[in-house]
Amino acid sequence: MRLAKIIATVGPSVKDYNTIRRMIASGVDAFRINMSHGNVEEWDEFLNLINKACNDLGVIVSRIADLEGPRVRLGNFEAIKLTRGQTVVLRYENSKIDGIPVDNMAFFSSAEEGDRVLIDDGKVVLEVEEVEREAVTTRVIEGETLDPRKGVVIAGKEFDMSPITNKDLEDMKYIASRNFDYIMASFVRSANHINIIREALKKEGVSSPTILAKIETVTGVSNIDEISEAADGIVVARGDLGMHFPLEELPVIQRRIIRSARRKLKPVILATEIFMSMVERPVPSRGEISDVYRAIEQGVDGFLVTSETSIGRYPVQVISWLGKVIREAQKHTKPVEVLRQQEVESMDLVEIKIANGIIKLAESANAEILTYASSLEMPRLVSMFRPAKPVYTGTQSEEDARKLNILWGIKPLVIGQVTYEDEGLSATEIHLLKDGLIGPGDVVVEAARSRERNVFVIKIKEVL
Repeated sequence: MRLAKIIATVGPSVKDYNTIRRMIASGVDAFRINMSHGNVEEWDEFLNLINKACNDLGVIVSRIADLEGPRVRLGNFEAIKLTRGQTVVLRYENSKIDGIPVDNMAFFSSAEEGDRVLIDDGKVVLEVEEVEREAVTTRVIEGETLDPRKGVVIAGKEFDMSPITNKDLEDMKYIASRNFDYIMASFVRSANHINIIREALKKEGVSSPTILAKIETVTGVSNIDEISEAADGIVVARGDLGMHFPLEELPVIQRRIIRSARRKLKPVILATEIFMSMVERPVPSRGEISDVYRAIEQGVDGFLVTSETSIGRYPVQVISWLGKVIREAQKHTKPVEVLRQQEVESMDLVEIKIANGIIKLAESANAEILTYASSLEMPRLVSMFRPAKPVYTGTQSEEDARKLNILWGIKPLVIGQVTYEDEGLSATEIHLLKDGLIGPGDVVVEAARSRERNVFVIKIKEVL
């Protein structure tokens, strides 16, 4: 079974029930709604399609809301064809100057003559020739088409902006009303940013926000350890990273971010240009397949596809191919970015040592791993040590199951509340027997933890 998870971004290409259903059947573990695009009505339409498909298929899929964050974007205009050497004026959208609108004054206060302006993940490159208070005159270096609402970055610079915008605050109200499982926070630059976003989410009605910090800037990379500590998970956002760092440095930066998340025992998702060639082609490139292998070796929990499914021509094939490549990669490579025993011991946490021991016990006995999650900590920690087999996890609620569904190897099952954890383990075992996932003669390692009784339940047994 596939252990690394797949997160798919919704968009115009998947705005119908059959496509969503086929994507889920092909292996989607979570859907991401990018709040940089669309509106409440469109987001609700996607959620309704996802809910209906999940109910019809009888599966669990997580829902992730991605806050736009403090991004500078182009405004609305008719797309224009560019030619190298052409002059393009970027102007503040509230001004009356002729030119392409930009939505934030932070861009104009940061721009200087000679700067390179990168638009749409660097697909368009402009060089600044003249700066005025509300307008910047540029010359086209690279790019064929300038499209509206694309992100704008000045190479080597970060805009001095609050980690939360007014749009984010409005979107947080929507998130609270729709019970999303995870919230992605964009352009996180420090642990304090995570704390600010967490408190804002609580104030807007999200009682227990689970935040995935997107690392997209130089400062975010510099502060990766403190961000990994404060966040509930990390996203390696290679699109914006590629506009702040030389492209040849990205593999080293990717490895550094993944390593930090792993050592802080936090899930980590690799995003952007996973199978980008499949926006136009029905099969991935050879290099993209190798990229997935490398990420599995580095220990990612999963992959986030963006344009591949949101605007691409082959969204279902993207999921099918990614699942196929992940399964094959798991046969031939193992995650190398795992905690060394001395690092585990230095943290002095009993739960961590037991989680590591559960995996070693299961591997030595060639056993399946089965847990019951009265709290989410035990399966989360087991997942962090990258088991080579699925971890079947009984949960109290579908909400808990969706929280666990993006973690490496975790296969959640909704069992319901029980009096004691060993009852939960028995109920989970019965569920697996009924579904044919285990059978008589199989060896299983069963584990659960009761915080109320301060008891760990660990069994190794043969299924009768």
